[in-house]
Amino acid sequence: MSLFDKIQGVMDKTIAPVAAKLSNSKIIDGLMGGMMCTMPLTLGVALIAIIINMPIPGLSDWLQSSGIAATGNEILTVTMNMLGIYIAFFIGLRWGKTCGLSGYNGGIITGAVYLAFMPLNMVSEMPVSYSITTTYMGSDGIFVAIVLGLVVPKITALLMSKVALKLPETVPPMVANALSPVFASIILFTAVLFAKWGLTLTPWGNLFTMINTLLGTPIMYVGSSPLAYIIVGTVQSLFWFFGVHPNVVMNFYGPVLIALTTQNTQAIIAGDPLPYGAWAILTLAMTVGGQGNALGISTSLFFAKSERFKAMRGLAFVPSLFNISEPMMFGLPVVLNPTYFIPLLLNVPICGAITEGLYVLGLGAGFNPTISVPWVIPYPVTGFLQGGIGCLVIVLVVWAVSTLLYAPFTLMADRQALKEEAELAEESAAK
Repeated sequence: MSLFDKIQGVMDKTIAPVAAKLSNSKIIDGLMGGMMCTMPLTLGVALIAIIINMPIPGLSDWLQSSGIAATGNEILTVTMNMLGIYIAFFIGLRWGKTCGLSGYNGGIITGAVYLAFMPLNMVSEMPVSYSITTTYMGSDGIFVAIVLGLVVPKITALLMSKVALKLPETVPPMVANALSPVFASIILFTAVLFAKWGLTLTPWGNLFTMINTLLGTPIMYVGSSPLAYIIVGTVQSLFWFFGVHPNVVMNFYGPVLIALTTQNTQAIIAGDPLPYGAWAILTLAMTVGGQGNALGISTSLFFAKSERFKAMRGLAFVPSLFNISEPMMFGLPVVLNPTYFIPLLLNVPICGAITEGLYVLGLGAGFNPTISVPWVIPYPVTGFLQGGIGCLVIVLVVWAVSTLLYAPFTLMADRQALKEEAELAEESAAK
């Protein structure tokens, strides 16, 4: 028996039962099921994101001059950049049915509460006109969407058990389903009114800013050493597991990021060694394919045998190669999937330590962090452009190590998927 088989055996006896128990939880099922419903959206626009951000001179100029790039950005704005509203609706819908809500009530009410907490800007007084910012619908609003997706349906179901509108049995089900939560909705939205008003009296001003500030403020005090940056990256992965976009963390670490990058830039201009080279090189170690080196997850799917994981591999690998990880994070899913908690949390510290070791040995000595590369460029290309063969090797090592870290957990989930597919096949054959 190989070492890999022994590791798999230990995981099947220890981690797999716990992960399976958590995955079978009704709450986790509602969360994962709701987030998987966003796959047609994230995959549907992934190609648009790749094309309009590719730095091919002739193509890029034509896309800009023709207006196609602007139109593409509009589509991305109402899809990927508003993912929060879709997640709120689908989790509310899925979890709402588990809570006993009928039809689309759970999704509609949750989506409305999510939008109700959104701060509006008055454009004009005569006539009264408001604009709504998309900032809190995207990365800054996903965690709020998840929380509301769990809380709102539960509260609605609880209120309906006390004050549901009772209608005669002769009323068509479609009408009854639409009217039954009316009283509960009145109470709920009245509570939202006072909650939103109360938040305007605080320094935060709204629910989204409050949550993001409370989560992100401690990051400001971490520091500027390579270890500090690894800690920041690990916290980003932890937050990402719970649906909080890594940008929330980076928004607060931004001042440190800007200060150190500025000093590195000044050193390059002066022809001096990078004062924070060991810190800057970590940018190649934490986000290969997405936060937590998500390209390693999609690559590990090539070892899978179940039809579900094979299909996911075909859908998610190419977007992940171009650093678009949302289809996989919410489609596999990785977010709130107990199976991937350990490797997602350990990936950045392990790959960060390896990268620092390679940098000390001389790889990446020519790294130039001031070279700007569009975010959709695959990381091996980015590494080569920013630091030649040495940085390319670092990225490839990080990619390989990440794949090996994720592979045992992917195979563990794959065996469970194979078992479920076999049971479904037996049931179909019996019919």
